[in-house]
Amino acid sequence: MMRPLTAATAVALVLSLASPSQAATEDLEKLRRAEVVVVAGSADHMEHVMQHAQLRYVVVTPESLPQLPLHGQQVLMVNCTGEMSAAARERVRRFVSAGGFLYTTDHAVHYLLEKTFPGYVRWNNKTTTEEIFSMEVGQTDRGLLKKLGGNGHPRWQLAGGGYLFDVVDKQNVDVLMTSRAVMARYGSNVLGVRFRVGDGQVIHVSGHFYTQPGQAPEVAQAGRTFEQLSSNVAAEKRADRGRLEQLYNVAPKRPMAMQAAPEPSAPTVDSLGGIGGGAAGAPPPPASTATSTPVRILEKKGTYSKVRDTEGNEGWVPSSSL
Repeated sequence: MMRPLTAATAVALVLSLASPSQAATEDLEKLRRAEVVVVAGSADHMEHVMQHAQLRYVVVTPESLPQLPLHGQQVLMVNCTGEMSAAARERVRRFVSAGGFLYTTDHAVHYLLEKTFPGYVRWNNKTTTEEIFSMEVGQTDRGLLKKLGGNGHPRWQLAGGGYLFDVVDKQNVDVLMTSRAVMARYGSNVLGVRFRVGDGQVIHVSGHFYTQPGQAPEVAQAGRTFEQLSSNVAAEKRADRGRLEQLYNVAPKRPMAMQAAPEPSAPTVDSLGGIGGGAAGAPPPPASTATSTPVRILEKKGTYSKVRDTEGNEGWVPSSSL
């Protein structure tokens, strides 16, 4: 079983992983073993939530994402604002497709989710002031919503300048949390949602918050609700391990470069998250299967199979190599 890193390792990893091409192989292997990966942001501090919720995590920068060895057994928590390069967004997309859980807050609905997973949710151009509201917890997922609000009525804090959002795909998006009080104030009531993409899922909430010593009881209660939800996301991911192991259950017989089409002359597919990706500015090496990394077979055509590994690399390989 993968052992996550302690929180004390986070600062060192932020520094060493700020430049993936210069990051030590040892540090990248530590990242592979992390349970929760927090992407630093300018308007939120999920790492504080992780500390208060007593979860183990590491912190990385948005710039480091394209070549990091994220895998589907992890939770990726993206701090607001969620702004990042197109290459980083593609890394996030493939991470979720390979089974990863993406957990985002506030402005990320506009800067990350709308661009990476269009058609599910969108910012409705309504912004909030910092205030605490009562909220209602849905019945669609008791795992993610377990113990929210403790023994009292759950409370949630919206951020100053926060982004409210609408559900676009009502059939495939589960609404986790709403607020009649927020509806009365802003004409929008959705606070948290969850939707599935590929083998993974995305959880998004409005607002960002963490508790601090000396806060008023109502403020602290709202912070504990956020902390509990964050703990629940991590617990759900741990419980999801068996499902992914059943999906990614084919062991390659030998390494084989992944190709863009099921034919011998097809070009190779660029890798994501590979260790030893070459010098800064150099093109990434071709994605390849590995005997130590199981894959999922997505489809077959002739003598080829389309596979996806647990890092999100995807392409065609000869079926005889599996």
